Amino acid sequence: RHASDALVRDMLKLAGFFCLQIGVRMTHYRKPPLSIQAQLDQLQQRGLAIGDAANANRYLQRVGYYRLMGYLHTQRLPGSDHFHDKATFEEAVSLYEFDRGLRDLVMEAVGHIEIATRTVLTYHFAHAHGAFGHLEPRNLTFTVQHHAEWLAGVENEVMRSKETFIRHYRDKYTSPAFPKVPIWMATEVMSLGSLSRFYKALHNREQKAVAGEMQMAAPVLANWLHITSVARNVVAHHGRLWNKELGVSAVRPRSTGWSEREAPYAPNRSFFLLLVLRKLLEGTTADSQSWRRRVDAHLSAGITSEVRMKSLGAAYGWQEHRLWRE
Repeated sequence: RHASDALVRDMLKLAGFFCLQIGVRMTHYRKPPLSIQAQLDQLQQRGLAIGDAANANRYLQRVGYYRLMGYLHTQRLPGSDHFHDKATFEEAVSLYEFDRGLRDLVMEAVGHIEIATRTVLTYHFAHAHGAFGHLEPRNLTFTVQHHAEWLAGVENEVMRSKETFIRHYRDKYTSPAFPKVPIWMATEVMSLGSLSRFYKALHNREQKAVAGEMQMAAPVLANWLHITSVARNVVAHHGRLWNKELGVSAVRPRSTGWSEREAPYAPNRSFFLLLVLRKLLEGTTADSQSWRRRVDAHLSAGITSEVRMKSLGAAYGWQEHRLWRE
């Protein structure tokens, strides 16, 4: 252990030497933690108006300075830690609550979509390949290596599960040996990311059957499940959604209304995500019109500025767009 510690120290010294040689300046982070009052003082010193100090104190205690800075950023002067003249703590709280409500609505939709996709996918795959068809690489379009990696991930999810039906299989059946379980058990505990990869790896016939029931083209469904998985990860970790670039763009269907000219919304932003979720909801048991009305009301109340609208990826007239209203 002492030898390995010495090796680590030598490597760090060597790294520092090379950084100095190539002119890289090494800067240590030395900021101390601040008390709640010191956080309030710092915000005010930087020009932020705080109308209700008690409420600001409560949000700093329960939401956190660092998280709230993501909602204060739009009120800061470009390239500065200071805020513009009309910046307020209350505007940041309003934006935080708008974003929190948006995440709740997105998670609700994702839940319906995830359950419907699991059910339809499992049904068609099981009837085509049997209870343990997912164990055979030939039944999917994965490479052998990618199939092994995907299956290992699924089996890890199975082993972590506390579901009664998983414990029952483990305790009763010896072949195939746990954590290998029937596909209808595996899909119930696999993540949406694993499910998305599973759908993408289906053979063409099964892909089309699933997509047909979800009222979509197979390539579009594959992409949209991936988008949905990315969004779910953002929401599950309480990340900002209102101004999020999702890191992957949604495919535009060829059907009327979805072209870039007809729907000039950024396909990697939250408003386009809402259009995607609404369309996917039509293939579930959810009342997609009710969900759309609630989202509509939330956006109408929350999009109080052009900055919010553009950050969301919407545009003037979004309320009346055919993809949103029909």
